[in-house]
Amino acid sequence: MYTAADNSRTQRTDAVPYRVVSGTGSMPGAAISAMQVAGWLLRGWRWIVAAVLAGAIAGVGITQLMTPKFTAITELTIPPTNLVVTPNDLYTANFQSDSQILDIESKMRTITSGNVLRRVIDKLGLIGDPEFADKPRLLDLGWLFDRPSAAAQRNALMSALAKRITVTRQERSYVVTLSVWASEPAISARLANAIAETFREEIVRADAERAGRAAQGLAARLGELKAAATEAADRTEEFRRANGLQQGPSGQPLSSEAMERMNGKLTDARARLAEAEARYNEVSRAVSLYGVQGGAVQSQTLSGLLADEAALRRQIATLSQTLGPRHPAMLNAMAESEALGKAIKAETERLRRAARLDVDQARVALDTLNQETRALRGSVSVDDQAQVKLRELEREAGARTALYQTVLKRAGEAAERQQIDATDVRVISPAVAPLRATWPPRPLIAAAAGALLGLLLCAGFLAGAGYLGALRLARSKAA
Repeated sequence: MYTAADNSRTQRTDAVPYRVVSGTGSMPGAAISAMQVAGWLLRGWRWIVAAVLAGAIAGVGITQLMTPKFTAITELTIPPTNLVVTPNDLYTANFQSDSQILDIESKMRTITSGNVLRRVIDKLGLIGDPEFADKPRLLDLGWLFDRPSAAAQRNALMSALAKRITVTRQERSYVVTLSVWASEPAISARLANAIAETFREEIVRADAERAGRAAQGLAARLGELKAAATEAADRTEEFRRANGLQQGPSGQPLSSEAMERMNGKLTDARARLAEAEARYNEVSRAVSLYGVQGGAVQSQTLSGLLADEAALRRQIATLSQTLGPRHPAMLNAMAESEALGKAIKAETERLRRAARLDVDQARVALDTLNQETRALRGSVSVDDQAQVKLRELEREAGARTALYQTVLKRAGEAAERQQIDATDVRVISPAVAPLRATWPPRPLIAAAAGALLGLLLCAGFLAGAGYLGALRLARSKAA
């Protein structure tokens, strides 16, 4: 049925080669059907076969003439932060995801930077390498006379090498893929590994340079800070000497220590005065209560006299029982008793005068210490006013000294940090020589592509030629 329908349309087309619309003549045309196109292609099958073979041969030939590209791939991890080797590192860790991505992207751009490529070129000796040598262009003889300089060659080589490098980061990871192509597998692997290693060395060198600049900046300030701290300390000591604010072994000013010692002396003097007054009062009571002392007055002489008096009283009592009051022995005993009484009174009076003298001496000593204390208090008051200024100077000196010590310690840490490799960039998959070239495609694929292209071109040519023949036939019939 599909064939009959096509034949009928073909017959109608042959019967009406052209039509007139609104009385105006148009260019004659021919209606083309699928069967006609198939017929044209079948009639030119020899050309199609030849074109397919020619395309396949041309595809294989072109792949043999093209320079192969062998791509070596290596993988690195580029974390956004360095290793924490000191508790107070120079670089703070940034935990914001956007900042981490920017850090990684910046380091990825460093892979194709001029510093890395220049060091790779020097390390591998790529200048003059046939792999990167410029091919002379046809009918261009200028390269015979115009020799580029070494700097121009290096720049051109860096640009060519940068075009061969592809750097990508895997999504949601710190893994970066570095790929480099070359005309030989070993060269591509060597380039990839050299670039990865040089990139890591560049990151380490950049980190060390930043730490070195920080250390140099801190060291440059050390001299000024040390001079400022020394000047503040000298000014403090000079003020202390000028105002007599020297410190004792305890760290307190000498005036304060003297005041403390004076207070101790005053306490002792008051105690001695109170003791002397108490003794004087006891002696006074003993004098007023003679005969009823009760041992209040402590004296060996008085104690002996009292003992003798007691013995004499016992003797008189014994004699009074046998002798009369006019007896000579009794009179002698009474005279001796009177003499002992006078001696006791004299000793008691002597003790009272001695106690009074002790009271007067203790009071004089206390008055003298009070006068010295008042004078010393005036000196301490003046020193206290100077202490306010001294403490201000000491605070300033302490602050400058603390700042100097902090910067000194920080400079030492920065200098040591410069010598430590704290970067966490590492190669997790070294590049190996690829087994197959990534470009051009394999001969089988190139032959298939060439054959398909030859088929399409030949089919188009045959269809176009058949259409032109049908168009000429239609015009001839219309004429």
